[in-house]
Amino acid sequence: MNYKSISKLFMLGFILAFMFSSCTKEGPMGPAGADGTNGTNGTDGTDGVDGIAFCLECHTSTTIDMLTADWAGSGHASGSSLGRGGSASCAPCHSGVGFVASLNNMEDLSKSPIGCEHCHSHGEPPVFQDENGDPVFMMTTAAVKLMIDQSRVIDLESNANLCVNCHQPRTASPIDEDQYDNDGVIIDPAGDGMYTITSSHYGPHHSPQSMLLEGWGGYEFPGSITYPGTKAHPHRNSADCITCHMENTNHNFTVPEVTACATCHGDIPDYNVNDKITEVHTLLDELAELLEAKGILHDGHVVTGTYPVDVAGAFYNYAVIEEDQSEGVHNPTYVEALLTNTIEALSE
Repeated sequence: MNYKSISKLFMLGFILAFMFSSCTKEGPMGPAGADGTNGTNGTDGTDGVDGIAFCLECHTSTTIDMLTADWAGSGHASGSSLGRGGSASCAPCHSGVGFVASLNNMEDLSKSPIGCEHCHSHGEPPVFQDENGDPVFMMTTAAVKLMIDQSRVIDLESNANLCVNCHQPRTASPIDEDQYDNDGVIIDPAGDGMYTITSSHYGPHHSPQSMLLEGWGGYEFPGSITYPGTKAHPHRNSADCITCHMENTNHNFTVPEVTACATCHGDIPDYNVNDKITEVHTLLDELAELLEAKGILHDGHVVTGTYPVDVAGAFYNYAVIEEDQSEGVHNPTYVEALLTNTIEALSE
């Protein structure tokens, strides 16, 4: 077979293949057939782990209703101090939204009672358990730098650190230093041994409880009783705000039930353990008489004016213990030393 014949056969085969592929196109899909029978069910999987049990400790209607009723009767919900929530310097502790804003170095003066969402949070993004498996539900538990001395930190190493943010003094004990009026004019120079009180509200501010609990911050006169030192009292180390004031999840935050003391003190009829409250009242009355004689106290209130710095310091100690409102219970050892040594100093 010659070359021309082979070429013709090859060309004929190519043309036939092209025609076959072009004429065998797929038509449209036909209607679907009937469904087949269902297969047999698979075996059940193993049960998952239970949900986080501690959620149900709070997030049930029974518990929420009980806690809300407790809270509604507390100073956090309806106290007269809430009116100060519109002031920039007061809002961080006198308003719930103000407190949360302050934790983020912000300001919110819109006022609100201190409610659940201002003390409790799982964070953002939410974290429900820490690395030890313990529940996370507090807005903050960080150690607290004190307003009167940023170098001093109180760390109760518990959720009670949340309380320390506000239950601390705003004004420190007096120092013989330059004092100025609102226009920046010196009204009392340093080194003269005097201290000028210009405010009828002078003192540590209301509710400085963490200060006494820590055993620090008073105007400490030397005297016959040695100060116990900071972090020394069992009420600070073996108990705290929550242990005593929130027994059985109480959210009224009032005076603890005596049963809260039983773990350490056994079966007692009242808080006057070893007559310490009686002793504190006696010392406070004695100090009040001395302060009235110095002219700095009248009818339970400070009298503005210029006084020897020691007299101003003595009043400060009186105010600290009165404003603490525990009658010395928070730290009876420190309170006894503070009052006794103050009385001795004023009696000289």
